[in-house]
Amino acid sequence: MNAYEFLQNNKAYDSVTNKGIHKEIEYAGPIMMDSGGFFFMKKNEIDITPKDIISFYEKTKPNFGVVLDHPLFPDLTKNQILKRQLETLANTKTMLKHKKTRNPHIVPVIHGYDEKQIEWFVKKLKKIKNFQFYSIGSLVPSLYNVKDVGGLLNVVKIVNQVKSLLPRSKIHVLGTGSALTMHLMFYAGADSLDTSAWRTKAAYGAIQMVGTGDRWISKNVRSKKYTQLSREEKKILEDCKCTSCKSEGIIGLREKFDNRAIHNAWIYQKEVSKARKMIHQNSYDKYVEELLKNTRLSNMLNEIKNLRN
Repeated sequence: MNAYEFLQNNKAYDSVTNKGIHKEIEYAGPIMMDSGGFFFMKKNEIDITPKDIISFYEKTKPNFGVVLDHPLFPDLTKNQILKRQLETLANTKTMLKHKKTRNPHIVPVIHGYDEKQIEWFVKKLKKIKNFQFYSIGSLVPSLYNVKDVGGLLNVVKIVNQVKSLLPRSKIHVLGTGSALTMHLMFYAGADSLDTSAWRTKAAYGAIQMVGTGDRWISKNVRSKKYTQLSREEKKILEDCKCTSCKSEGIIGLREKFDNRAIHNAWIYQKEVSKARKMIHQNSYDKYVEELLKNTRLSNMLNEIKNLRN
């Protein structure tokens, strides 16, 4: 969940602060709430304070509350990057200082684009407190190699580095990981992650398929080569157990955004459940290596395997 969505809507704010986030969304499991730092920064200002955020967290009672951070963007100068890192660290201290209740767990955000920046930031956080949970932010531009900030390989290297620096802590990766790339993140050391890729891909006419990546099947996609499914892919979708596929099949996926979004979310969660089970059975590494060996991610997997060794 994102605090920004509630803080920008008076009706939603009143409802969630009265009921608490679990009752508001009718979900009894663990909930992490982001501060909305990224969305505030897109407005070119953060017009809310860390005190406001921790107060909101304590009223709404998520299990985990992410620090109000100042995300990095590729076009920032070194001095601007440092300024934002220091502001995020200062907010971390402030939120801890003004936290009055046991819940939520405060989750600091690690920001940096390279090994040196990451190591420096983690050292600064350790001086504040040894946290049980950490998150990594500012990685989305790297996914698309915006202005030479790395690409996907740099993302998984950063995840691996953070896990090596904080081996006893849980690591959450903010904003990354499709049904396929999530396995690189877990393989590199992430314990959890969040993404809107299931929804974004659906909006562009794409569905996620286990082991094969995305398939653009919407009738609105201009190039017909993207809309053609192989016989094997059609069989997989015909056997899919998600509510969209069971009710309206491939036609529903082609024609409706909601159907694609539900299908993608279902595939995503099934892969997460599978990963959890295999990690406990010590069979996950073998599964990932087999899953990714014939994909564009195979070289990155080998890079991470070498780093782990």
